[in-house]
Amino acid sequence: MNLKKVKLIHNPRSGLIRSPLLIRKLIESALIDAPFEYEFTETRYQGHARLLAEQAAAEGCDAVVAVGGDGTANEVATALLHSDVALGIIPVGSGNGLVRGLGIPMAVRKAAHLLIDGETRLIDAGRVHDRYFFGVAGFGFDALIGKIFNDQNFRGPLPYFTIGFREFFFYRPEVFILRFENRQIAVPALLVTVANTKTWGAGAIFAPDAQPDDGLLDICIIHRVKFFYALFHLPKLFTGKIDKLRKVDQYRTAHLQIVREKPGPYHYDGEPRDGDLELDIRVEPRALKIIVPAANSK
Repeated sequence: MNLKKVKLIHNPRSGLIRSPLLIRKLIESALIDAPFEYEFTETRYQGHARLLAEQAAAEGCDAVVAVGGDGTANEVATALLHSDVALGIIPVGSGNGLVRGLGIPMAVRKAAHLLIDGETRLIDAGRVHDRYFFGVAGFGFDALIGKIFNDQNFRGPLPYFTIGFREFFFYRPEVFILRFENRQIAVPALLVTVANTKTWGAGAIFAPDAQPDDGLLDICIIHRVKFFYALFHLPKLFTGKIDKLRKVDQYRTAHLQIVREKPGPYHYDGEPRDGDLELDIRVEPRALKIIVPAANSK
């Protein structure tokens, strides 16, 4: 990897560390011997990271680095789709699902040092209508939780799971109709997850066999379940064994259509959005160049 010009885009509202100066010092200490020039900039509003990334690409940057969470990474990645500009990620968000799925270090300094000793990899992108995702898109219960979580000021796994436990008792699973690979499935589901990588925020593993560069998306359907069943089996969501449960179905496809009972929220890489009655989901193979650990360093 031969970088010459790098732009780092920091979202100061991401995660639990709200000290831009501290994060910048950690990154600078990792890049003290960097053989390229780099520049920091900060986002000021939602969508700003995408605009800044587009500008950086137009200015001739070889790489644009998202310093933030999954939302920031998603914005920057979307701006760099189908280009020769590489995405770097330094995780300082609440969930950091994409970096977990790609084996990028969670520590700021180690992730920053990948700009020096990492390598680039082409990965797929998923698309829900006009919105892209690179880790996971979700429909149903987790999308509702994500929408509520996004509307409050607290960050981190604890508030997220607290909202989840509270809302579980009031949530009515809806019937999803899934059409893919010349088949149709109708299922009353707690949630439907479409995954490009196996790991999601806080280390949840919805699709243990998902590969981000196989040209396919992995579908995980969790059926309607009782509270104590969900509570008892919750640890399997973090050990990669959720696909062994009888209340979970897994499929794989390049193109999926979802028909819902009524319009409702969905999320793309944790970013909530109101969805239509019918949703079209497909994969764009090898659409994004991203910086990951070198193969010989694993």
